[in-house]
Amino acid sequence: MKYLHTSLLIIFLFFAIIHQQAKAHDTGKVLEDETARQIHNMSLEIINVMFKSLPNILDSISAQLRQEADKKYKCSLQSKDYKNEECND
Repeated sequence: MKYLHTSLLIIFLFFAIIHQQAKAHDTGKVLEDETARQIHNMSLEIINVMFKSLPNILDSISAQLRQEADKKYKCSLQSKDYKNEECND
């Protein structure tokens, strides 16, 4: 979801710049203000999506850290003569 919003922002900025260059000078300020407004609104939307997704992101990181800690602990319990394949890293 966050990649979609980021991609949309990049596409929007690309077309906004092209559109701005194609316009006459008298509409440049209006277009600049509208672009700034759109970027601001999209930034707020991206921030909202990130904060809504933050618990899931933190849970994923926490799960990965627990798996790594479990692997290290399991490998530390094994004798030097016998090691699982994952402990040979």
